[in-house]
Amino acid sequence: MSFNFSTPITISILLIAAFNFSCSDNRLDIDVSNVQVELKIKHFEKDLFQYQSNFSPDVIQKLNAQYPNFFKAFTQNVINIGNIEHPSFPSRLNSFVLDPDINNIQKEALKLYGDFSVYEAELKNAFQYYKYYFPKKPIPEIITYISGFNYAVITDDNYLGIGLDMFLGKDYHAYPQLGYPMYKIYSMTKENLVVGAMTGWITTEFELTETQADLLTEMIHQGKILYLLDALMPQTENALKVNYTLSQLSWCENNEEQIWFYFIDNKLLYTKETQEIIKYMGEAPFTQGFPEGSPGRVGHWLGWQIVKAYMKNNPTITVQQLMQEKDAQKILNQSKYKP
Repeated sequence: MSFNFSTPITISILLIAAFNFSCSDNRLDIDVSNVQVELKIKHFEKDLFQYQSNFSPDVIQKLNAQYPNFFKAFTQNVINIGNIEHPSFPSRLNSFVLDPDINNIQKEALKLYGDFSVYEAELKNAFQYYKYYFPKKPIPEIITYISGFNYAVITDDNYLGIGLDMFLGKDYHAYPQLGYPMYKIYSMTKENLVVGAMTGWITTEFELTETQADLLTEMIHQGKILYLLDALMPQTENALKVNYTLSQLSWCENNEEQIWFYFIDNKLLYTKETQEIIKYMGEAPFTQGFPEGSPGRVGHWLGWQIVKAYMKNNPTITVQQLMQEKDAQKILNQSKYKP
């Protein structure tokens, strides 16, 4: 079944969307200035690139000791040069560091992020909120790196790694050459660095464990992740959190009722068909079957609205309890969601 979707977007709507912060939700307006967080930040790319042509076994062991767990993950999984014990490992690492293209990437990243203080302050603030809501959870060490355009974020129990070369700006010349689609390039900017890093962290901290989940479960899970971003980054624009342009966000807001009834009348909520779930949850420039102007991942956005309604209608539920709740149907029922 199809519906009539609204398409006009006026300048006034865009201006409203530009200032549509999640801090309008008063329950998330928390003062965390007294929450003590010691945020450790290391710049692996600087430590790595200082060893031009000099990767002796001692240097490799030093880097491995300085970056426990991360160094092996970086070399084996990010740049894929194998085990540090392999005889050819030093020469492979040397080839990476001396590669002219990698050196150019390092220089571009240094121009943008040589002074990391602004991002450090934003990350610390986000983790102050994180510590407020989850006082028993550890705060990861932040490690920046150059990935060779492989990974924007990597995580472990103790670190949050940020690939600076994945946030060089939507006009960075190499991204189209590497085949990244424009809807992906749009979010590869310095403005997205902190929200991208925090999304990566909480996504691995709060994973969907259910196998063969239906679309509703997937939607509610992603809605919980976005609501947690609301809680951790209350001053951040909604468009950044959901990785939409302002016009895409406005399209969803203008068509909320039509989107909801499209899902209901087409009996989509409980489908477990992989292709159907991907259609509404996967990365894409638009949602298949929806009119021009629609963004991809519309299921994420809809799940977010349901979770926000759930938290509004259940004021005694804490953020921690929300993230622990596994019953998507319960969240939908108790949200009384009605756009």
